[in-house]
Amino acid sequence: MLPPVYQFITKKTQLKLQQPTVATIGLIISFVAIGNSAPTNPNQQTPQSLVSSQPIPSQPVQTNQPKQTVIAPVVVPVQQSTKTQEQSTAIQSNYDVNCKVVGVSDGDTFTCLTNDKQQLKIRMNQIDAPEKNQDFGQASKKALSAMIFGKVVGLKINGIDKYGRTIAEAFYNGKNINKAMVAGGYAWAYREYMTDNEYASLETTARSNTTGLWSQPNPTYPSDFRRMGRGQTTAPTQTQEIATTIAPTVSDSGASCGSKRYCKQMATCAEARHYLNDCGVSRLDRDGDGVPCESLCN
Repeated sequence: MLPPVYQFITKKTQLKLQQPTVATIGLIISFVAIGNSAPTNPNQQTPQSLVSSQPIPSQPVQTNQPKQTVIAPVVVPVQQSTKTQEQSTAIQSNYDVNCKVVGVSDGDTFTCLTNDKQQLKIRMNQIDAPEKNQDFGQASKKALSAMIFGKVVGLKINGIDKYGRTIAEAFYNGKNINKAMVAGGYAWAYREYMTDNEYASLETTARSNTTGLWSQPNPTYPSDFRRMGRGQTTAPTQTQEIATTIAPTVSDSGASCGSKRYCKQMATCAEARHYLNDCGVSRLDRDGDGVPCESLCN
């Protein structure tokens, strides 16, 4: 082995060295070569062999890092449009109270509950409906129930009466229910407490068209009916006074218009024509040919 080493060293270094020196250098080189080529421990594994020899986990390796908190999105409720809110506020602000009708006593009295569950007994202002045991009393109650029972009404309040009832005009969908009762012939204009003359005008029109209670012969003003029931009077005096005061507005000719409404109440054809043409009792001409009570006028 030494001759090749000697030749290699002398050739590369171009030095002439003694063989003992070359031998020493050769031994050093041999030991170094043997150390580098020595086999490694078969049980010892490099980091790369450790990584490649272990199976790849099917699930991601968990670490000690803190878990991220998933924040659910905040759902913001859709608010009512500004226009709708303004309309709702405007409707409610027109009235003193809004309440749901839970009971109807008669044609001018009902019970309702406010939003805070306060119960109010309402006496409808400026109208007087027939009493329950009076002619057309039940029909009047039924008509009012059909208009407002179970519905939320607006109230324009005008005080409290001696019975503790709230005096008010009631409105539903903008319609004045008090006036609707008079216009439909289900109530009288309440003369003792009337401040709006439109009530009297609506009553006059209902009389002329023999609508509702005006289809009955000789209807009695409810105040008279109550007084007679208490024995305070024996005649419907106020009923007669009302008929007298409204006669000029009903009759264009100036002739007196009484309370007659049926052909059987007419004594002559002339009287029937007067009630038809001057007093506006259209029911006397059922077929619309301009001839009233044909049993009298033919």
